[in-house]
Amino acid sequence: MSTQPGPDSPPVPLSRWRARLAGPRGARKRDALLAADHPAEAVAALPVTEIYQIIAEIGLDEALELVAYATPEQLRGCIDIEAWDRDQLEVEALKPWLAALIEAGPDKVGEVWETLDGELTALMFQRLTRIYDLSLGEEPDEPDDQAVVETPDTYFAIALPEDEHSAALIHRLLDHLYRADPSGALARHTLMAARSEPPAELEEMSYRWRSGRMSDLGYVEFYEALEAFRPLDPKRVAIGEDTADRFPGNDDDGDDASDGSTMPVAVVEGVVGTSFLARSLEAIADPDELTRIERALMVLVNKVLAAARVSPGDREALTEGARHVAATVALGLESLTQGNLDHAAAALKTVSLTRLHRLGHTLTLRLARMARALAPRAATAAGPDAAMMAALLGRRPWFPTALDREPGAEARSGDAEIRPFESLDDLRQVAEALTRLALRVAIVDALGVDLIAVANQPPPRPALDDHIRTALVRAALDEPLSRTPLRPIDVVKLLREGFADGRLTASARTRAARALDEALARAQVNAGQQLIPALLEVWFDDIDQRLGGLSPDSRPDPRFLSGFVWTAQSVGD
Repeated sequence: MSTQPGPDSPPVPLSRWRARLAGPRGARKRDALLAADHPAEAVAALPVTEIYQIIAEIGLDEALELVAYATPEQLRGCIDIEAWDRDQLEVEALKPWLAALIEAGPDKVGEVWETLDGELTALMFQRLTRIYDLSLGEEPDEPDDQAVVETPDTYFAIALPEDEHSAALIHRLLDHLYRADPSGALARHTLMAARSEPPAELEEMSYRWRSGRMSDLGYVEFYEALEAFRPLDPKRVAIGEDTADRFPGNDDDGDDASDGSTMPVAVVEGVVGTSFLARSLEAIADPDELTRIERALMVLVNKVLAAARVSPGDREALTEGARHVAATVALGLESLTQGNLDHAAAALKTVSLTRLHRLGHTLTLRLARMARALAPRAATAAGPDAAMMAALLGRRPWFPTALDREPGAEARSGDAEIRPFESLDDLRQVAEALTRLALRVAIVDALGVDLIAVANQPPPRPALDDHIRTALVRAALDEPLSRTPLRPIDVVKLLREGFADGRLTASARTRAARALDEALARAQVNAGQQLIPALLEVWFDDIDQRLGGLSPDSRPDPRFLSGFVWTAQSVGD
């Protein structure tokens, strides 16, 4: 059955998301919103994360008109994101938002103040001012050089902060609060709480309210967020299991769903960049279902950021988190459906994205366990192998981009060294690379080399394959396959007897290959035998490149011939 949309079908996710990527950002996005027929409605339709990202891109000074149009709930959400460091209120981070709010006028200040948590507003005043209740006969005892203002209702005297900027901010804020509510009730509630409530209780309660709202966006507590990385038995995940993420009021959002994606651009980039997930979403034409999946993706991204203990306002972290989530979900989805796009669409409709993420992450953990078991004896592996082990042995397994490049190709400037796993092919590539590495370790073990002892030697020390090339040179000379270090005279003999036209002769290669097979048989190394011919070609080519340009009539200098193990005496000569 075709999953391609007809001419009258709603736009598929890729088209609407690509339009999102091609659409205006930053200042251009602000200008587009303000130029809309109904700018207040256009701004109010944005999710909290969206309006926050726009303001973060252009700065509050350039976003004053957006602030004026934003709803109180949107601005409260922006403050939730910006003004907290874990469970600590950062008043300095709050000040710019208060200044922008004041620029929008007294009415806006009053609307937003009623929406903000009373504990937050009281704590802010408590941190920045000293409050005296004049009705109780309290008299200010501040130094002569510190400004003290009396509120219009004559209930309070407020000792302003010592620095002029903060003092002016609080003075204007008080003025706007009393203008917004001439009865003074709005300001009095805040000032009375700031004067009388214990600071620790204010901060704790404010943090609780903020945590609840952030949880709705996926920003849960650290230990709860780690659920996204808890291993999951693949056999326990099934299409149709009815664990799909649901959100209160999701069915009411359908009218807006066809208008285009509301996900932050950073998240859209992550999804579009993972082909299997993007292609799977193309099979879903129901705009309500797409909106639900978009929201679930955003919540999952925020969980991953919470698990990484990064600030919700860190745009770079949002971009990286979105890419990691989209890739890991794509991997779990492809594994569950074995690459069948029709089944993948059904899975997205019935399986929680968190479970798909856990499934994808579990598959990478299996590779990490293999790497961890191999690591002590593979510590001297070089090049792409070293990069692979470093990527797999981190806090979370990553795909080494060295495996994306052609053999021998150098990384270009600016290329990332790692990226998230995103496909079954990624898993296959790394599994094969680990198998090749394990086989090479087994060969060096069979030669009698103590790889752990070698790894503990100070540099310079032989790399893993140096031992194998050395042994193959011995065998090519019709000697036993041996770890015995080479001397310059051995190379001269090989060049005279085992080389022709800058390459090992066929007979030399045959002797070396036969000797390796016999050594592995004696050591009972049976796994990965099918990989030996390809590995031999790599080693033989290495030997050709390193030795083929030398003259058999000159004595080679080991100091300039890497890739082999040399006797200490020959290196010192």
